[in-house]
Amino acid sequence: MENAQRPTMRSRKLGQRLRAIREDRGLTLQKAARLLNRTPSSLSKLETGKRGIRRPALEHMLDRYEISDPDERQALYDLARDSGKKGWWLRYEGKLAPSMLDYISLESDAASIKSHQLHLVPGLMQTEEYAREVIGSAKVLGVEPDIDGLVEVRMRRQQLLFEEDPPHLWVVVYETVVHQQFGGRQVARGQLRRLLELAELPNVTFQILPFSAGTHPGLNGSFTTLETNDLSVVLVENLTTGWYLEDPDEISQYDMVFDHQRARALSPSASRSFVERIVSET
Repeated sequence: MENAQRPTMRSRKLGQRLRAIREDRGLTLQKAARLLNRTPSSLSKLETGKRGIRRPALEHMLDRYEISDPDERQALYDLARDSGKKGWWLRYEGKLAPSMLDYISLESDAASIKSHQLHLVPGLMQTEEYAREVIGSAKVLGVEPDIDGLVEVRMRRQQLLFEEDPPHLWVVVYETVVHQQFGGRQVARGQLRRLLELAELPNVTFQILPFSAGTHPGLNGSFTTLETNDLSVVLVENLTTGWYLEDPDEISQYDMVFDHQRARALSPSASRSFVERIVSET
C-alpha cells in the first residue's frame, strides 16, 4: 500500500522524473492512470511528491512506460527507497520546519558538503556555546526559539563527520568569521580551537578567504551544496527562510563560484596557521 506523505526533496524529484517520462510518451494523466490501473488523483499525488511508492509498484510502472535502461531504473528505485527514509531527526517533527528536516535527511546521506560562509561558522563546525549565541540572536525578531532543542539538533548533526564513511566537508569562510566574538572572548577562543580540531580530520578541508582577496564572486551570500548518490542541491538562506535550488544550471553556477573561492582562499595549512595566530592573540 502506498502512503500519503509530506513532500521531500527526493519525493519531489522522483515525481518530476516520472511526470517527465509520462509526458515524453505523450500520455495525459488520465491515459497514464488507465494504463497503470491507478486513479488520476493517486498518480497526480505521486508526481507531486505527496505520495510514496513501493518497489513492486514502481517496477510495474516503469515496465508499462517501457523504461528498460537499468541505470535509469536503479536511480528511480533509489529515490523511491530514500524519499521516506526514517532517521533520528524525525523525533523533532513539529519542532523543526519541514524544510530543515528534509535538509538533515539529505545531509545524513551526503557524499560531499561544500559550504561557503560570509558571516558564520557553518553549523557542522560550531561549538555548543557558539551555536547558542547564534540561535539566541533570533530573539530580536520577537520570537523565543527553543535554544536547547535547536542546539541539541545541531550537535547531533555533527556526528556524521565521525562516522565510518563520512562525507567530505569542504568549507570556505570569509576572514570576518574568524574575527567575530559571539559570546565574548572565551566563546570565540573555544570556537577557533574547534575549527582547528575539525580541520585535522581527513574528511574536512577548511580554508579562509582573507580580506586581501578583495572583490570576489561570492559577495552575494552564503550557500551550501549537498551531493548525495541520487541528487545535488544548493541551500540558500536569508533572514526568515531558506530555499533549495535544484536546477542543474543553477547548481553549476554555484559550483563555479565555490571553485573560484577556494582557489583564492588561503591553503588549508595556511588557514590553520592563520587561526592559530588569532587564538594566540585572543
